[in-house]
Amino acid sequence: MQSKTPLIYIPGLFGSLGTEILPGMGSWHFGPSHYTGKRFVKQLLDYGYTMNTDLFIMFYDWRQKVDDLALYTLGPLIHKVKQVSGVPKVNLVCHGTGGLIARTYAQSDSYDYSINHMILIGTPNAGLIPAFSYLNNGSIPITCMSNPDFISLNLNLYLQVFSKSNRMHTPFLRNSFPSLAQFIPSGDYGDYLFYTYKNRTYSIPQHYMSLTNPFLDDLNAKAHLLKDRHIEVTLFGGIGEDTTESLEVIPACNAEKYHDGKIISCHQSNQGDGCSLLRSVFAIEGQQYILNSDYGELLLQSANLLPSIL
Repeated sequence: MQSKTPLIYIPGLFGSLGTEILPGMGSWHFGPSHYTGKRFVKQLLDYGYTMNTDLFIMFYDWRQKVDDLALYTLGPLIHKVKQVSGVPKVNLVCHGTGGLIARTYAQSDSYDYSINHMILIGTPNAGLIPAFSYLNNGSIPITCMSNPDFISLNLNLYLQVFSKSNRMHTPFLRNSFPSLAQFIPSGDYGDYLFYTYKNRTYSIPQHYMSLTNPFLDDLNAKAHLLKDRHIEVTLFGGIGEDTTESLEVIPACNAEKYHDGKIISCHQSNQGDGCSLLRSVFAIEGQQYILNSDYGELLLQSANLLPSIL
């Protein structure tokens, strides 16, 4: 691949790890995403990119709010890359929630028209079910964990490593992981909670729920800014993997512990990559690619198409 435009790769949730997140981890690396991250970068190098010349990686503390990461991490990095390369614009390749950081910067008042092409790979533009599950009562039902997704696995690991108590995980997550609330399904996702009464199923409208996502609602309401600011958007979504689509709940007397009812089971769909549903990835406009792949392999498979896109 020959390109005069520098490329910044933004990993997804749990795709960065270093001493800033966990003492003793050393300098920044891909952490739990080591296998896919290293292979993806190698593919880019094979295409002719040179690290820190026209290829850059944005490692970051994914616990921080997306707004802050966009303004204080991505913005300065783009400015630095433009200085190093001497060009006015960059391309962004974003995995998972890394795409929400890119969108937040590109749609913000601080945006300086410095992005040419934004490639979002498995980005949950309408949100993630696991984020709701863990903030609702600090866990996900065992019925949903028979084939756990990458996000749920690492949320469990995070709780085991950082939480000193096995009880009341929700307050801990809210305080130590503020960005998690920004990944809850938005209004564009549609209703995803339901309950059963006398053998009939009823959905719970989002406007009746305690846990909602005003951040993502606002971001999606302003998604037109990407087109208005002449940013080309390409979306990669994966299918063929069981992905949680909706949750069944029952009323719970402890509203502090169960904000929107106790989750007792989940319904899954194969129209997703195991983490994000296709309808979440494609909640905004852009050139769409659908690959039969899980969340990790989606990154690697999309790399095969980058030479024809960039």
